[in-house]
Parts: sequence; structure tokens; C-alpha cells
Amino acid sequence: MLPNRTRSARVLMFALFTALASAAAVQAHPRPAEPLDAAGMRAALARLHVTGSVLYVAAHPDDENTAMLAWFAGGRKVRTAYLAMTRGDGGQNLIGTELGADLGVIRTQELMAARRVDGAQQMFTRALDFGFSKNPEETFAFWGRDSVLADVVWAIRRFQPDVIITRFPTDGSGGHGHHTASAILAEQAFDVAADPHAFPGQFALGVQPWRAKRLFWNAWNPDDDKVPADWLKVDVGTYDPVLGKSFGEIAALSRSNHKSQGFGVAERHGALPNYLALRKGDAATADLFDGVDLTWARAKGGERVDAAITAAEKAYDPAQPQALLPQLFAIRDLIQAAPAGDAAWWRAKRAEIDELIRSAAGVWVEAIATRPTVTPGDSLPVVVTVFDRFALGVSIARLRAGDAEHAGVGAVGATRSDTLVVHVPRTAPLTQPYWLRESASKGLFNVRDRARIGLPENPASLSATITLQLPGGRLTLELPVAYRWADPVQGERWRALEIAPPATLQLDQGVYAFTDRSPRPIEVRVQAQRSGVKGRLHLDLPAGWTAQPAGADIALAKAGDETHVAFTVAPGEGPAATSVTASIVVDGATWSQRMERIDYPHIPMQTLFPPASARLVRADIRHTGSKVAYVMGPGDAIPGALQQMGYEVTFLSDDDLEHADLSRFDAIMTGVRAYNTRPRLRATQPRLLDYVKQGGTLLMQYNTTADGPLGDLGPYPFQISRDRVTVEEAPITFLHGDHPVLHTPNAIGPADFDGWVQERGLYFANPFDPRYDTLFSSHDPGEPARDGGLLYARYGKGVFEYCAYAMFRQVPAGVPGAWRLLANLLSQRGAPAVP
Repeated sequence: MLPNRTRSARVLMFALFTALASAAAVQAHPRPAEPLDAAGMRAALARLHVTGSVLYVAAHPDDENTAMLAWFAGGRKVRTAYLAMTRGDGGQNLIGTELGADLGVIRTQELMAARRVDGAQQMFTRALDFGFSKNPEETFAFWGRDSVLADVVWAIRRFQPDVIITRFPTDGSGGHGHHTASAILAEQAFDVAADPHAFPGQFALGVQPWRAKRLFWNAWNPDDDKVPADWLKVDVGTYDPVLGKSFGEIAALSRSNHKSQGFGVAERHGALPNYLALRKGDAATADLFDGVDLTWARAKGGERVDAAITAAEKAYDPAQPQALLPQLFAIRDLIQAAPAGDAAWWRAKRAEIDELIRSAAGVWVEAIATRPTVTPGDSLPVVVTVFDRFALGVSIARLRAGDAEHAGVGAVGATRSDTLVVHVPRTAPLTQPYWLRESASKGLFNVRDRARIGLPENPASLSATITLQLPGGRLTLELPVAYRWADPVQGERWRALEIAPPATLQLDQGVYAFTDRSPRPIEVRVQAQRSGVKGRLHLDLPAGWTAQPAGADIALAKAGDETHVAFTVAPGEGPAATSVTASIVVDGATWSQRMERIDYPHIPMQTLFPPASARLVRADIRHTGSKVAYVMGPGDAIPGALQQMGYEVTFLSDDDLEHADLSRFDAIMTGVRAYNTRPRLRATQPRLLDYVKQGGTLLMQYNTTADGPLGDLGPYPFQISRDRVTVEEAPITFLHGDHPVLHTPNAIGPADFDGWVQERGLYFANPFDPRYDTLFSSHDPGEPARDGGLLYARYGKGVFEYCAYAMFRQVPAGVPGAWRLLANLLSQRGAPAVP
């Protein structure tokens, strides 16, 4: 049984089917779509009348106004899309340890889950989310303004919106540089998309210049007596009796899919006024679509289509939707006979009528792979099953999957299953999000296939196409081949078919620290993804580094078998930070991929095959003490680094924090946002401070004030602010050169801040008690000095430290200086007193 909210959201999925059908089999969910229920059928018939469209533009996942999207898609019934500049890969993660590209995959799927609720489509540019940006100039310098502008123009030309709406203004009041940049780009693209001389290479990909009617800013809600006269007011909280929900309520269900950001919200009931401020294009006085024909009058012969839809609405009987099939096929013929050139709205209506036909027929069609994974050059049985649940006498006219095809298959009866054996080409690409196939440039994902730019995710690895003969006509369906299984807790589950290398290679660490010149072990787990894997495994190392043995022969009999190979690696001279890659040669081809699975209940399982690589850190890293306790927050990779330094790491539960003997630990470290995600941790703070007073070291990583002020975290007062240094190369000033943190046990200097990634730090302390020592000062260009990134205080016999410098990013990235600084911060027990 689905949770009540999930079941109630199902009726809102009608608009998604349009997106599915019009996006060339781009997957939204591996499970086949349910036929529309009675509410969905009525809503879809009403939507079929409407030919308008709106594009909403912002910067990140979770920036979108889900109430407005739901109101447009379900209330105004216009084709609606959200264009996000980025996939959110530069943010933090409240549900797991994934960061960077992996977090971008999660947040992409969270957007797709949100769109399955509010009914909009999802689009992207290639821009990287590089973390917080303080102004659009910095953002454009990082992204490359013209490149992202081209992507926004491409999105407009492809989607062909009548109206464009930005979430943020261009004046910087949106706070984040990405926010402001998204609005600036949208306004610029409004004009550029209509210019036949701008980005002419796009026209070879099937688009034409496009001018929207107008562009609005979705303005901040003002006081009622201060609403400018030329702003339009819309109520996006209206109630839809067919769906049994208001669009404000739907919006909450949609927005609550942004779980990795902790953006679950309560439902809003009643009026929800929003304001639209004209920024570009023709003025509108009564309605945002003033002067836009939202009817079938856009197409020659469209009045006949509209009349036929009205007749179908009157004839529709929820108890017998199949009786509507002849009328629906007639409407499809009329749509086909009333072409509107290459209009995106017309293609969408052609897809919508097919979805209505499928739902009225009540047929269930699935294409199930007999195993979840296949390798290039292999064969795979695919079972295609059709259920004729209304006993309509459905027959299969044609059936195809990959290179396998059956023609004139025959009658379905109550149910029919056909097995096709598909041969996967040796050149088939491995499963990997298209934007991650190539290494990214500084500010953009590199996408070779320009036609894929903007798509939310990959087309299906393998699709099945089936043509059904129904009463009144033929219907062709395309659906992704997927794998289905039963989970003893979650019940039926689906996942996309994966194309995998013959063997996957998993290094036992993401970063290897060589803290001196001694060799150290590197272990590789080899897992067969097909039967009969024979090959030669080796490590690709930097010049001067050596591995013993030089290679190892691998023989695995069946899929799922695995073996472990241990190499002893000796470091060489050269850069302090470099990398190692594991590779295996099978049948003359070299494969160097590991397997990553991202699996959370609110999104479909995601499988990636990134390079089987790890960072190598060659730096002298000394530490004192042997036992560190770690208080994990939502997740980070610091504990593994501590173990590599030589620490014995113990994870502390809430009960441990309240009752365990803490004196046995040389240091205790709290994970990022631990105090935001573990409520009982705040109650144990007096006990942690007493541990410090008795001689321990407490190192606290950054927390936020998202849930209100965090008081009394240290022995002396300090406040967590929103101060941050976003430029990772920002100069560092040493404020206290003879401080023990800078000398015990490693000498820390300016070079230790070279090679940092994404940012210096975030949520600095400000203000803070003068009894804290501050070690470093840094700031972004044009801003005052930020001294609260690292606080140090002697308290009793021990040491308290608050570190807002982004160790959680630098340590997994293999930045040597961050490893050395972290070792010093944990080695202050018994360190010399501050001069």
C-alpha cells in the first residue's frame, strides 16, 4: 500500500505523460505509467483544449515556485516547464554522504519527482553549481556567460513558451549570484532567442527563432497597499474539485521531494496570492496571457478539433472509459489533419491524445528485462506483457526491442507475454548520466551530443516499441525496458536497465594518504558483470610510483562473482596530490569503471559507472593521540581520512554522548551540520564541554542557523553567521604565526591552502568572544576580512575549536594542506600553551 500522500499525488501525474511522450523516450521513472484515473481523465480532456505554454526560470533545484508550476499545469492547463541553470551539485546533502556530481544526480531526480507531482516538465543548462556565489559577475566568470546563454536560448527555442517567468530579479535582491545570473540570462535570452543570427548552429538541430509574448518576474509579495499598479496578481492557491486538492497543497507535496536539502514543507490551504512584474515584451492588463491564443484556433481546422474534444468531454463516463475510444481516435485524426508547422504545442497535443487513448483502453504494458544488467556485446531476453483489462479484443500488430522484432504477433486475450532476445552492440555506451560522460570544464558540463543539452536525464538504455490494435484504431507505445523485483519491506520495485562493463573495479579508498615515503597497500575489488570474465588487472600510477605486483590475472566464472587483489604501492617524487586508476583488459578492450548505486526511497535507484580512480596524497602528515570519537551529522567522508592518518575512530550515538566514558578519547570531532540534524546533541553540549574542561579536544565543523540560533556551543559565546568565503583561491592571512595549531605537530604555511576546491569556508563565527584565538583571515574580493573561520580556545585543561573552513570538501578532494591542518586540529591535547 502506498502512503496516502503518494497515492493522492498519483492523480496529479497526467501532465507528466505529455513530457514523457514528447521527450523522445527520456525516462522519468522506470515503472510504466498507470492509466489515468477518472480525475486524471477529466483533467487531461480539459487540458487537451489548451494550447498555451509557460517557461519558469531559476538557478537551482528547490528554487522553483512549485505552487505556480502546479497552478499553471493543473489550473491554467498550459504546457509548463521549469528551467534550472544547475543540477545543485555544489550544495550540501542532508540525507547521505553524496556530494558533487553524485549529489547533482540526486537533486536531478528530486526535481523529476517534484515534477511528477506538480505536472510540469524539467529542463537544465550545462552550468555547474560551484557553491554559493555573491554576485552575478563571479557567476558569469565561472560559467562562461555566452555558453550558458546559448543553453537558455536553446531551451526557449525548443520549448517555445508563450510566456517566460523568472523566480528572481536582476537587481541582486535574490541574494545568491546564481539567482541573479539566472534572471539576467533569461531576460537576455528573451531577445536573443528571436534573433535568426544568434547561435545559428542550433537551427541544424531542428529549432527555429522564437519570440515569447512577454517575460515576467515572479515578484516578492509586497504589502497590499504597496502593490505597483502595473503588477498582475494571480491566486495560485485555488482549489480544483476534480483533483480534490488546491494547488498550494499540491505544491507542498512537490516541494517536499527536495529531501537532500531538508525542504519538506507543510501544505498551504486557502488563497496564495502571487505577483507578476512585466520585464520584457508586450504589456498585459487583465491576464498574463493577454494577446496569446490559448485555443485550437492556432491551427488550421482547429475548431473541428476543439468541438470534438468538447463532445468527448460530454460523452465521457468514468465507469466506462473504453466507450470513448472511437471518439478519441477521431480526435487524433483531426489533430493529425490540423498541423501547425513544427509547433511544440502541437507535438505535445499529439502525445496527450495518445495517453488518453491508452488510459481509456485500460491496457497495462510492460517490458521487463530478465536481469538488471547487461554488458556490451551480450544478449538479453526481454519479456513484453500486455494486459487487456477491459476485454476489448486487443491485438499486437508489431513489437520491437533493440534489434529484435516481431510483426503480426496476434491477439492478447486477457494477457499475453512475448520474449524478444535483444543483442546489445559492442559499441553501446555504459550507463552514465550524459552530462557526466566527459570531464567537466571549469564551469560547464561537457556534452558532446548537443541535442541532449537541456534534457533532465538519459534516454532509456533500451526501449520497447509496441503497436496495439484497439477498437477504433492503432496505438503505438514506447516504453523503457526495466527490471522489476520484490523488496521484502518496500514491496514491488523497479529500476532502469543498466549497461555495465564486463567487470567493475572498486578501490578500497577514495583517497590514499602516503604520510611518509613508506609503501602502503591498495586493494581492488573486481566484480564480474557477466559470465566468463578473464582479464588482466593493473594500476595506472603517476610516473615514478610503483606497484607490486605489476598486474594480476583475473578469472571469474559467473556474473556477481568477485575477487580482491592487493597491491603494494610505493610513492614517487612529484606533485603532492595526484591520482591512481584501476584498469582491466578483457578480450583486448580496457575497462576502468567502478559501480556506484544511489538508492533512496523517494527517487528511482540510480546506477553510475564513473572511473575507478582515487586521489593520492603524498605529504608528511604527523599526528598525536590515537583515539578519536566522531559525531556524524548527515554524512561526510572525514572518518575514513582519520583512519588513514592512523587514528582509531569510534562513532558516537546519542546514547554514547549521554552516558559513555568520553575521557578515553584524545579528541572528539563533530560532523558537518551535526547540531542541525541531531537534536539530542544540543542537550549533551554541557557534557562535551566538561570533556574539554577535563583535558579533551573538541573540534566542531560548521553548522547553520537554518533552524534558528544555536546558542552555548562553545565555552565562551559566539554566533554562527552567514559569513562565508566562496572564492577557493582567496588569500589567507595568518593572524597568529606562533600559534600551536600552526606548528604542532605539522608546520602549516601558505602552501597548505593551495589547490582548495569550491570554497574556503562557510558559516563563519561572527561575532565571537575575545577569549577565542583566531588563526586565519580571508575574504572574497571587495568584502571585509572574515576572521571567524577558525576559533580556538583553551578551556580548563583542554581545547575547543570551531572550524568553518570546508574540510568536508577539501579532505575527500585530496588537498594535502587540509589533511595536515586537520591533523593539527586534532593533536592539540597536551600541545604547548598559546604564547
